[in-house]
Amino acid sequence: MNTSTDDLTQIDPRIRRISRIKLILIFAIFAVPLLFASLYLHLVRNSGGSLGDTSRGQLIAPAVPLTEFDLQQSEGEFNLESVRGSWTLLYMPVGDCLEACRLNLYHMRQVRLALNHRMDRVQRAVLLESAAQLDESLRSEHPGLLIATGSEKQQGLLRDQVRMAEAAMDPLPDAIYLVDPLGNLMLRFPPDLPPKSMLKDLKHLLKVSRIG
Repeated sequence: MNTSTDDLTQIDPRIRRISRIKLILIFAIFAVPLLFASLYLHLVRNSGGSLGDTSRGQLIAPAVPLTEFDLQQSEGEFNLESVRGSWTLLYMPVGDCLEACRLNLYHMRQVRLALNHRMDRVQRAVLLESAAQLDESLRSEHPGLLIATGSEKQQGLLRDQVRMAEAAMDPLPDAIYLVDPLGNLMLRFPPDLPPKSMLKDLKHLLKVSRIG
């Protein structure tokens, strides 16, 4: 009995080391690519460089982790888990979806389609005061668009987080936001940004990150 116990005692440290190494490797596989993507953006902006165009998305630095929110969409809940695992283009218009809103939805759709084989890594979501703000014809133009709604209080949980994240930035109505696959708010695209610039930012991020 003692011999068996001694053998286990000798093996345990090695097993523990192997387990720790495995955990570190698993973490690295998922986290390191995203860290490189964030670092890449940070270095480009601080050096005065470009992501391929002088008019590009505005970096939210540091990226802001979203906390829990609880909204609804046609297929069920829209919450923090809904944005984890994919890159999410998030748009939050105020009031009816008029010309600027329709144009942003169109740009989001076209930019995603232009990603070609990487398009499945990106999803689009719009937060509306009421689902009725998008008529059936507009919905049919945007298959796959996540349409989130909720009470004023429920919406406030998400809208307030975005406002706080961009508190040090100039106000920018009708902006489109990018949430990374870990649920971090990291980029803001001005409404007058050429869609090609948004596309270039996304292509760079998807190229350097294997997450999402």
